[in-house]
Amino acid sequence: MPRRDLSLKEQANVMASLRVLRVKLGGQNWLNVERALPISHSALYEILSGRAEVSTTIAFRVAKAFDVSLQEVLTGEAVPPGTCRHCGMPSDGEGSGA
Repeated sequence: MPRRDLSLKEQANVMASLRVLRVKLGGQNWLNVERALPISHSALYEILSGRAEVSTTIAFRVAKAFDVSLQEVLTGEAVPPGTCRHCGMPSDGEGSGA
């Protein structure tokens, strides 16, 4: 069994940060995230679909894009309180367009 770079919990935290980053960059698609990290469309798709694991390199790039420490991304502290970890949108009504 291959050794993981990141634990499953850390990978889940990076994934949540990726979703928040997508919203933060103002897109409904992932193109702005691909450009900000930078990462290829196919590599990002593999990660988002669960076919590939999140690497420490991607976690570091996410931290850099957020301007936070790698530790904050890995522990989930980079995701603001009141943010949906599944879609990245504020779940407390702050980001609603109503």
